[in-house]
Amino acid sequence: MFDCFDSNSMQLTLHEISQKLELPKSTTFRLVNTLVELGYLFQLSDQRYCISFKLLRLSSLVPSVLDIREVAGPVIRELRDQTRETISISILNGIERIVLDVIESRSTLKSISSIGETVGLQTGSVGRVFLAFNPTLPLDEIFGEEGPPPTLEEELEQIRSQGYACSTGDRVPGSAGIAAPILDKHNAWTHCISIAGPEGRVVESQEEFSKLLVASAKRISDRFGA
Repeated sequence: MFDCFDSNSMQLTLHEISQKLELPKSTTFRLVNTLVELGYLFQLSDQRYCISFKLLRLSSLVPSVLDIREVAGPVIRELRDQTRETISISILNGIERIVLDVIESRSTLKSISSIGETVGLQTGSVGRVFLAFNPTLPLDEIFGEEGPPPTLEEELEQIRSQGYACSTGDRVPGSAGIAAPILDKHNAWTHCISIAGPEGRVVESQEEFSKLLVASAKRISDRFGA
């Protein structure tokens, strides 16, 4: 199956794979679908297939278009439908984080985030996750003259232990968030997935949401290369 892909054929349709394998299309579909479910192949938005980052020995064949948004898209849409809250993907950028993708809640009362939005790491569940899983970040620069809270280290240790962070009213009064780290292909915690919404809804469902979030973060990490 993987021999179908080479430097000249990094993205293939189901029909092209079927021809290369000299197998019926129905048989090829079952094989391809199994490999997609296992994370070894990835289906792009145009319905073509490419090799996943999970195959590290073939990672040089993965097309550059297979970025975190392609990988995480189906997962965050599913998570939005499960929680009915706004789901975001962020990337660590120095002592800040940038929102890369957002799937908004369908509710009229919701948390609003914008792609490209830049936020400091000193507040919010996403900021806490990046601090917890990137211990070399310069806390003095991040927190400024006031310095980090005295309970920060204890808080970050708990986040590392449970695999996610929660916050209420940190950035926006009346809102709450839950965030979990995503492991990239370089084994670095440079991305984060988060759930955000009105404080009452998120806090009430915190246990359920945190389980769904951690599971979603693992699915993305597996597909992204961990």
